[in-house]
Amino acid sequence: MNGSRLHLALGLLLLGIVLSLGWLTQRFSTAFDVTANERHSLAPATVDVLQSLDKPVELIAVLGPDPAQQAGVRALVSRFQAIKPDLQLQFINPETDPAAARALDAAPGGELILRTAGREQRLQTLSERTLVDSLRLLNREGERDIVFITGHEERSPVRGDNDGWSRMATDLQAIGLVSREVSLVSQPRLSDDIDLVVLAAPRRPYFPGEIASLNDYLLRGGNLLWLSEVPNDAPAGPGLQLLADQLGVDTLPGRVIDSNSQALNAQSPDFVLLDRFPAHPVTDRLTSPILLPQASALSVTPLAGQETLPLLQTPASSWTETGVLSGAIQFDADTTEVAGPLLLGVSIERPRAQGTQRIAVLGDADFAASQFLDNGGNKAFTESLLLWLTGEADALEFVTHKALDSELQLDNRSIVIISTTYLAALPALLLLIAVIVRWRRRR
Repeated sequence: MNGSRLHLALGLLLLGIVLSLGWLTQRFSTAFDVTANERHSLAPATVDVLQSLDKPVELIAVLGPDPAQQAGVRALVSRFQAIKPDLQLQFINPETDPAAARALDAAPGGELILRTAGREQRLQTLSERTLVDSLRLLNREGERDIVFITGHEERSPVRGDNDGWSRMATDLQAIGLVSREVSLVSQPRLSDDIDLVVLAAPRRPYFPGEIASLNDYLLRGGNLLWLSEVPNDAPAGPGLQLLADQLGVDTLPGRVIDSNSQALNAQSPDFVLLDRFPAHPVTDRLTSPILLPQASALSVTPLAGQETLPLLQTPASSWTETGVLSGAIQFDADTTEVAGPLLLGVSIERPRAQGTQRIAVLGDADFAASQFLDNGGNKAFTESLLLWLTGEADALEFVTHKALDSELQLDNRSIVIISTTYLAALPALLLLIAVIVRWRRRR
């Protein structure tokens, strides 16, 4: 009898322990990442960004009904929510709720929309790095002043025509990059408060005073984006040879033709598609190709005191075509045409007392025009370029440590022994066994 009571008491005690543990697991949660490279933990830089956010964040995932895709989003966002509980996640299925997807103006293939404090960021690819970079941009205080020089038939961030940058300017404003037009005739001195000056493919000559204003701005360490489609020494060109000499960058005559691009894009023979990019912070996260319509190539002369890096480069199948774009088009070595690879964009960094001066020169302005902005990665490239130029895209350092057993390193002797064993000795042994078996069966 006493034994039965003891068993009953032990059973009730065990049941109480189980119920208590179940209650504790509902109230408290603790996780330990015991992987060698801590691949299930957020980077310290990510935690710092999340802890600096003092406003609620809404993440709208416009995705199809794929359970694996949604589970992947939830898994990553849940790690962010552990640090920032007011990060709200909402799914919208464009197939079952197309009206909501249209109201958000979501991309056809799906999109992730981040919103906080009246600002918005959109992602086509989700990773810890892209998500925390977007949160950092949304949390940035103040706005950046981007000035487009006007008066020389440049592309405009205000006018709503197909060749203008008005759509891109609207998207940039959502992340705090505000664009406006300035005439150097009415405002000769560019203020030190300007974060970036844009020369958006000027086609008419500048006055000497305007050139002096631009030169003064550069000497004071201002950042510059120069979209140059016409050679500076052309009769009707912008006449910015002084700037070209100071930067060591000039525009080559002719339009860039790439035979590889023609197999992928048949709109025009001088449309170039690039899906391979030199190593650069602007392009290191691009996942889609860039379309550059009617681009010009650049001639670069390295200068002391500045670091010049390639930004966009064509393959060897390209050349600068100076003839008429009709009929059979091919490279003519007996002319001034230049064979690829060709530089379509370069970046320049100069050390200054107040920081690093950043300059980018590209041989095209159509890639961010309203009619071409939605092609491939054009929009992502333009946003990344302007963020880098304004000093807002300094990459966060995500250090991923490799697992201890993720690599096998062998010396030359070991490689020879393993290769000989598996490529010669083992096949010979198997062949010998087969011969012996066949011989014994025949006997």
